Amino acid sequence: MRLLAVGDSFTYGEELADRNSAWPFVLGKLINYSVTNLGLPSKSNSYITRQVVENALEYDLIVIAWSHFARLEFADSVGTYEIWPGCSRYQAEFSKWRTHIIDYITLHHNDKHLYTQYLMNIILLQSYLKQHNKRYVMLDAFGNTKVRNLDTGLAQQIEQTCYIGWPDDSMMEWTYGSPSGANGHFLEKGHEIVAGKIYEHIRYLGWIS
Repeated sequence: MRLLAVGDSFTYGEELADRNSAWPFVLGKLINYSVTNLGLPSKSNSYITRQVVENALEYDLIVIAWSHFARLEFADSVGTYEIWPGCSRYQAEFSKWRTHIIDYITLHHNDKHLYTQYLMNIILLQSYLKQHNKRYVMLDAFGNTKVRNLDTGLAQQIEQTCYIGWPDDSMMEWTYGSPSGANGHFLEKGHEIVAGKIYEHIRYLGWIS
């Protein structure tokens, strides 16, 4: 059996001494599934959606850990990249014109529009995975549950049985107080907590004994 995990740095295992300690691999051991972890630092929900659509049909269980709603994916001649309001200007190392987009997005973004896009990604992936009879669960890495006031009613379409912690909890709440790295990523204990939360939920759904 095969598990696909997709997310940002909290799925990737940023700041861990060994990325094999990231929650997808901990979960894989708990349920005896082989694991593909497509989490990458700073990735947007557009990246997450694209990776699920491109890869999910080859897997038996898909776990989607949504990134912050305001992250956006762009592409230029150098490649794809993510920015968000207030993003650091490190992108200039790759192509200097990216700083113009960072500055524009920082000054002129619309949070309600960005939150709507986040909800649309959730709803579209739900439909896609259900259409293909795929078992999946979703969860929130950080931040999105705190801005529900931006919702225009789309949240009513979210399948709450498959979204762990919706609408109030995220990895940040689950791992509060556990050790973290210098850049704020929870470490081994936090990944064990996240894997345990997912394990208990899929057991509740009856997918494992």
